[in-house]
Amino acid sequence: MKIEISKTDRYYQIIIPISESYHDKYVRKFLDYLRLKEISAKSHATDEDIENLSEEIIEKWWNKNKIRFLE
Repeated sequence: MKIEISKTDRYYQIIIPISESYHDKYVRKFLDYLRLKEISAKSHATDEDIENLSEEIIEKWWNKNKIRFLE
């Protein structure tokens, strides 16, 4: 895979060929991480909001899947 990295005074530029990036799990994870950082930077959610949402998601998942673990 040919990745090009350049740097200026203000930013880094990383060029990753799309056709090759789909086959490399580390590149995909890196891109997912960058997307997550971008999205979370725009969020106005508080830590409490995130904790409440997390608990709600876990509770819904458990209610849906507990039968598989309790049998």
